[in-house]
Amino acid sequence: MLRSLTLKRILLEIGGVLLVSALIGWVSGAFFFVLFLGMLGLALWHYLQLRKLSHWLWEENRLFPPDGRGTWLPIFHGLHRMRKQQREERNRLAERVSYLRRGAEAIPDAVMLCDAKGRLEWCNHQAETLLGLRWPQDQEQLLTNLIRYPEFSNYLKLRQFETPLKLTVDGHLHIEFRFVYPYIEYNLLIIARNITETAKLEQMRQNFFANVNHELRVPLTVIKGYLEMLDDMGGHSSFEEKAISHMSSQADRLYALVQQLMKLSKIESATERDKTAINLSQMGETLIHECPHHEEYPITSHIVPNLWIEGDLEEIKQVTTNLFYNAILHNEVGTPIHLAVEPVGEYEVRFSVTDKGRGIDEAHLAHLTERFYRVSESRKRDAKNDGGSGLGLAIVKHALQNHGSELTVESTLGKGSTFSFVMKLSEPPATSKKNELMN
Repeated sequence: MLRSLTLKRILLEIGGVLLVSALIGWVSGAFFFVLFLGMLGLALWHYLQLRKLSHWLWEENRLFPPDGRGTWLPIFHGLHRMRKQQREERNRLAERVSYLRRGAEAIPDAVMLCDAKGRLEWCNHQAETLLGLRWPQDQEQLLTNLIRYPEFSNYLKLRQFETPLKLTVDGHLHIEFRFVYPYIEYNLLIIARNITETAKLEQMRQNFFANVNHELRVPLTVIKGYLEMLDDMGGHSSFEEKAISHMSSQADRLYALVQQLMKLSKIESATERDKTAINLSQMGETLIHECPHHEEYPITSHIVPNLWIEGDLEEIKQVTTNLFYNAILHNEVGTPIHLAVEPVGEYEVRFSVTDKGRGIDEAHLAHLTERFYRVSESRKRDAKNDGGSGLGLAIVKHALQNHGSELTVESTLGKGSTFSFVMKLSEPPATSKKNELMN
């Protein structure tokens, strides 16, 4: 079995040449001359083997090296063995790449891999079908030249990949892009999904709610009107008075639910908003002053003055009102409630409502903002109150998402809950600055 070249083998080869040369030189009488010729021949033979190796490395296209002789035999054999191992490893790697590529091709979403500059490195068949890309013809092409939409180019330029990009293609095809960055040495992985059916279902749901709101509001108005007339007529028995009162309360509850549905549908479907400077501090103070439950609940506050944000006035007012009155609606009389409006660092402001009530079990926290979700009957304030429509926090969630914020809920059973959100601080309008200087 061949082994690596050893010093012993090299010395034996040199010693053998020297011995043969010395014997021939001693017999011929030209000892040193023959010895010189023997060493010269050995050097030339080694240079010939080096030339053979160099020729194979740089000029021949053969995978394996030529056969070696003498001390070069283990070297050429080692190269042969190394190339064989490389070929096996390359075949395994090719099989692995083929396996992963088949897996990527089987993914129902379009997958694209780009370098750090946004040039296409690879895409699967779904990307060709969904986005009209061509592989490998489009390799090394800028993705912004292949997907020609300003929203896509701006999204790539901003590099704010936390939220997915939703794009309408050809007026009817809705595609959601999700970006993974960095991906393997600052490359960019893009996953695109056809959400046309989901968008249609969402639009149908919004249309359904809008139609239901419209169709329910008219008959409810008629029912409420006749119930008020019956109540004003008087002369009813105790049973009739109880029935009219119960029907009136349920009609009012249903009407409030319709109003909440209308607000939620409006918030979800609105694409453009009238953003203006909002004095969040003043909004918090107004909630405290106009609250009719001061005698029932010990309400305290910590409001730092003149904290402004930018947003839709109606939506922000709806958010703060829902959070504040939810603390009242879902807690027993006498529960301490604290409202705070305070800065967070130098660039943000936090609005929070904290109660010292029963708290919410951790299992419910992830579902609080779902439509019509209610924690339990235990959070009802009294028997006459049904605990709300189950839409208040859903409205809060969507309104805050429209403003780049989110609702944070912290709660501990037996200790209470805190509902809060954080938004960016904004400059007050010029008129407000002028009034401050005058004062």
